[in-house]
Amino acid sequence: MYKKLLLSVVSLSVFASLAPAEAHWSAIERPGQARKDFVISRDEVVNSLQNQKLYALVEYGVISKIFVWNEAKPNEYVTSYIPGYSLPIEMIEELVFVAQMPDSLSVNYVDNSGEVKAEPINHGDNVAVVEELPIDLATKVSLPTQNPVQVISNAVASDYSTSMTIAPIAINDANKSVEVQVITNGISFTSIATDNSATPITINNLPSDTFVSVQTVIRDNTTNEEIILQNVVTKTPDAQIPVVANARDVAADKATIAAPVVSARSVGSNGSRSATIEFAGIPDFDPTRTIASIMVVGPGGATTSVGVNGTGSAINIGDLGLDSTYRLTLVIRDLNSGEETLIQGANL
Repeated sequence: MYKKLLLSVVSLSVFASLAPAEAHWSAIERPGQARKDFVISRDEVVNSLQNQKLYALVEYGVISKIFVWNEAKPNEYVTSYIPGYSLPIEMIEELVFVAQMPDSLSVNYVDNSGEVKAEPINHGDNVAVVEELPIDLATKVSLPTQNPVQVISNAVASDYSTSMTIAPIAINDANKSVEVQVITNGISFTSIATDNSATPITINNLPSDTFVSVQTVIRDNTTNEEIILQNVVTKTPDAQIPVVANARDVAADKATIAAPVVSARSVGSNGSRSATIEFAGIPDFDPTRTIASIMVVGPGGATTSVGVNGTGSAINIGDLGLDSTYRLTLVIRDLNSGEETLIQGANL
């Protein structure tokens, strides 16, 4: 597995960069696996985001979000990342970067039998980075999209969420079970068991105007072996959500509220770490309009979130890996607009 250590961090207020004209990815064949392995060259790691371009947010070596950057809309999923120009190759699994995505949302490769196939890129897939990646002629072949399951329709609900109706795969084997999973980011998904028929099922409460992954899990109930079949990511409809003003002054919060800090650390007899995290008070905090939490994000995107109030205090977090790096963030979420203000602390 290739690894990369990324040194400097870009904030989203910085916009000045070159980006490759075409994303170049390579796939590693691992049939039937839930997570696919991809390799990209350093050139695909962007220095800054460009309007209306297609990207993958890669956190700790895993794709957590596939998105089109839109400067006109707020976002809560990209806050800071490592630019491509500061990439010595080590330890990408401990840092965050953004990679340009191919427009096809998939990668061509030659399988073990010599056949050219297309591997869809999805949330939760692994991404490694190397200095250079030779151009593979297979990537130039135009292949039709072949999705294992059919997305029949999409709809927008009155609460501006969306739904997706899917025709699952039919399996005529009583020893096997079928689940359809819809993934909105690398660590959150909805899973529905089918009756092994192609009877349509509907997934509700999906976000608006968002790429989602649709995958089918076929499980052998005797051996517990699983086969994972993935569609090319699909986009939910734009619900045209009205813009609601944030109850708080985001710029003032970022300028005045101190970042969370680690005030104490210890190692337990079981070899795991624990830490005490102190956080500042939030001025004029109204719990009917705002919620807040401390998020501790570790390797692979594993997240612990602890709700806090506006008075300022300390929390204890345990069962932390001895040699792992964790990111501390104070998250202030407006209940009306849904907008999140992220105040980053030092790594733990």
